[in-house]
Amino acid sequence: MAQKAKKKPAKMANRNIGANGTVKDDGEKYAVVGTNGKPVYPGGGVALNEAVRLATSLVDGGGLAHIEADGSLTPGRLDRATGTFQPAA
Repeated sequence: MAQKAKKKPAKMANRNIGANGTVKDDGEKYAVVGTNGKPVYPGGGVALNEAVRLATSLVDGGGLAHIEADGSLTPGRLDRATGTFQPAA
């Protein structure tokens, strides 16, 4: 009787969108927001490159938001050409 072939372990999803090397750390805090504009995880925010990584793995159709000093959120996007956060118009 033939032996069964061993199954290969599943590969981890590649969450690196290729922009981490070009994302500029400006020292500000950001949140990943869902389509409703509310943060999808608790906490005081993360650096921009981490927010980009989390957004690609946590939320379909979500986005990024800058956390202002008063705690309010300013939605926006990552400008890939410059690696900086751009507030939504």
